[in-house]
Amino acid sequence: MTAVTTRFWWIRHAPVINPDRILYGQQDIAPDLSDDDAFIALAGNLPNDAVWISTTLSRAQKTAEKIALHKSIGVNIHHHDTLREQFFGDWEGQRWDDIPQEEQAPYWSDAVYNRPPNGESFSDIATRVADTIKELLEAHRGGDIVTVAHAGSIRAAIAMATQSGPRAGLSFHLAPLSLTRIDAIERNKDVWWRIESVNMPPNGA
Repeated sequence: MTAVTTRFWWIRHAPVINPDRILYGQQDIAPDLSDDDAFIALAGNLPNDAVWISTTLSRAQKTAEKIALHKSIGVNIHHHDTLREQFFGDWEGQRWDDIPQEEQAPYWSDAVYNRPPNGESFSDIATRVADTIKELLEAHRGGDIVTVAHAGSIRAAIAMATQSGPRAGLSFHLAPLSLTRIDAIERNKDVWWRIESVNMPPNGA
């Protein structure tokens, strides 16, 4: 049976405007969309015949819209709430330096499985992202899927591709507007994951 390859093009949203350096997680915070050269370069590196997705947070939506402006064809962007950034619960809107160390200590003893107060762990985000990827693979098998998301959700996708558990995803740095490419290769109902690139700059250099 011929193998079928589905290509996932993951883009981290544009840099956020965050002079107070707060922990924003799932809070809506404005992105800096001023680097036109980066958006043009990204658009040029993405396939024309692709399904486009962003999360429901405005920094991802606006980034996707700005990239799409530089495509030569019309783009219809779908939104997936399950690909949002990790939710940091009671800590969102605070600076790390303002969160008491005794409150942080239990979380940092295992940041993969422990949750901030009333928040979610990285393992939680890895599960919801993996479930969404499986749904996208089923719906768009053999195509290209461009997804504008967040560092946490893209790390979760990498963790799924490595098939070595969520901890592996936290090892990767992902810069704003970076491109990560992951392919799903299916043969005889088995799926093999291939990581083509991680954290590539917009111009692909």
